[in-house]
Amino acid sequence: MSWFKKILETIKGSEDFSDIKSSTLRDILNGSILKKKFIQKHYGLFILIAFLIFVYIDNRFYCETQISKEVKLKQQLKDIKFESLTISAQLTTLSRRTYVMNYINEKGLNLKESPTAPAIITEPDPEKDEEVLKAKKEQQDASNKIKNDTTVVEEYIIN
Repeated sequence: MSWFKKILETIKGSEDFSDIKSSTLRDILNGSILKKKFIQKHYGLFILIAFLIFVYIDNRFYCETQISKEVKLKQQLKDIKFESLTISAQLTTLSRRTYVMNYINEKGLNLKESPTAPAIITEPDPEKDEEVLKAKKEQQDASNKIKNDTTVVEEYIIN
């Protein structure tokens, strides 16, 4: 603890606190404390402290406004998500086949449902066409082989 005492002695020795110790509440209220020697030496420090206090208050106010904006935006996002979900459900309901058919019948339109399924038209692919033809040929060869095998067996049974 000796080093702590040395620091206190150094601080006490370099500063004269007797002016401030003798100050009363009346000196603080009427402003005569500002004429004291210790206070006059540290005007720059007090101005810096006051500036930092203003910056701190401003920063806190800015953070509170940002947080309130964030809360509002989160609520808007939530509302928009629910609205999107509702619209999606309505679209799903409106696009169902039975709903469309009932709507057409209610309006009295003479539209009928196609008896054949829609065909998907794709761009011709020569490689795919060759594979399909090859598969068809293999299938025909296999069916011919089965026919030949059964006819040979039938002829053998008949003879």
